Amino acid sequence: MSPFLIILIPILTAATAQILFKKGVSELGQLDFSISGVFNLIPRILQSPWLLVGMFLFGISFLVYLFVISKLQLNVVYPIVTSSGVILISLLAWVLFKESLSILQIAGIAVIVFGIFLLTTKG
Repeated sequence: MSPFLIILIPILTAATAQILFKKGVSELGQLDFSISGVFNLIPRILQSPWLLVGMFLFGISFLVYLFVISKLQLNVVYPIVTSSGVILISLLAWVLFKESLSILQIAGIAVIVFGIFLLTTKG
């Protein structure tokens, strides 16, 4: 299978993980980021199926990403993965969580898409 097709796996799994993290953390309620609060948060994280599946998918994303960067140029792969993730997460958050997308943000997504096109074009 082409590494350019395999690059979709870390993009999709990382984006899905981020959506699951958002869903999971929203169900945890108020978070306390003090030292004791962080230690109390760990068992709550480990009891959240949303967060556990998100962590699993993030791990899959990491492992496949390592494979991809072993086959393709990092200066092409990294911008594609990160910017594609930004696009996908923005759209999913808009649809699933009703987060707003301003005209400027939509324009930014269009610029990112054009940038990905330029990165993948041989020239």
